[in-house]
Amino acid sequence: MDASPSTSFISRRINSSTFVIIEDDEYGEQPYIYVKCYPKHLVITDTGCNCARSPKRSIISLQQYIETFPLSNEGNSILNPKGEKKYIIICSHCHYDHILGISQFLPTEPIIIASEFDKSFILDDLPRNSLCKYNNIPTPEYTISHWAKHMEYFTLPGFSFRIQFLHIPGHTPDSLAWYDIDENHLYVGDTFYERKRLTPIPELPDDENQDPGFLAAPGAIIFPEEGGDWIQYMSSLDLLLSFVLHQNAQLRRGAGFAHTPIPRVKAGCGHLTYDADAEHMILEVRTLFERIIAGTVSVTGSGEVRGVVHDYWLENEEARFSVRAPRRLVEEAREHFHVKGEKD
Repeated sequence: MDASPSTSFISRRINSSTFVIIEDDEYGEQPYIYVKCYPKHLVITDTGCNCARSPKRSIISLQQYIETFPLSNEGNSILNPKGEKKYIIICSHCHYDHILGISQFLPTEPIIIASEFDKSFILDDLPRNSLCKYNNIPTPEYTISHWAKHMEYFTLPGFSFRIQFLHIPGHTPDSLAWYDIDENHLYVGDTFYERKRLTPIPELPDDENQDPGFLAAPGAIIFPEEGGDWIQYMSSLDLLLSFVLHQNAQLRRGAGFAHTPIPRVKAGCGHLTYDADAEHMILEVRTLFERIIAGTVSVTGSGEVRGVVHDYWLENEEARFSVRAPRRLVEEAREHFHVKGEKD
């Protein structure tokens, strides 16, 4: 009889120091949580929903999973046995499915990092801006230890993590990316992700059978009414593309005349995607939004979310990306970029 504990988390190694942990949660968000291991620290990107789809599982706490669960595909090793390593939590943004797990770590006195770009978005009305208010979820109470500056390298006394932060407002004002210099991996939160998982995760419910209607919009890049901004978003995509092009050029130069494949920057997202080619992905997302703003991609569905009209764009069933956003965002972007847009 298998005596191993059941858990609401699934993990995969994505590079030599980092794992993605996917939560099988009650809300169906299935957030991607990234854990990078250092000798004395664990850097965690987001903390998930803290709410298992099946409460009968024996491990439904992210902290408990990290500190006690043996990873069978990693020689039964435990990521942070007995909680010996210090926690550093990077918040890609403050939406509920990325912050609800923070509370369980607070007794360990973690370092909590968020974007400095617009502190008021977090400090002034977190219940609203986290969307906890609209989902009838108690809003976690936590204090930001470090407000990350744009292009800042993260260090602690006596130790450099070789991590660089980038402000990427658009999905929300506080959207924060970070780049792992040693692993050539860029983490972008919910700024973008693919519409469907290219690598199946058999432990998760089959999301291929979800209702493809407007509100479900499985895998859509979603913008909330609270803080969404396509003008900022397009600037952030330009910034990310410039950053990735520079890093890829550095990697090519560093490879010299070696006969091994030249490494390229990978992208890790808040959902569905953890190891895509970052340059290709950013280019595809940017050109899609350019087409939407130009009106060459038609709206395929519309509906109201909390009294605000949202539109849904999906070019075809084979498309890699889809988008759902308040209608006013595309209208503002068209006015800003002097684009006429599609006819009614």
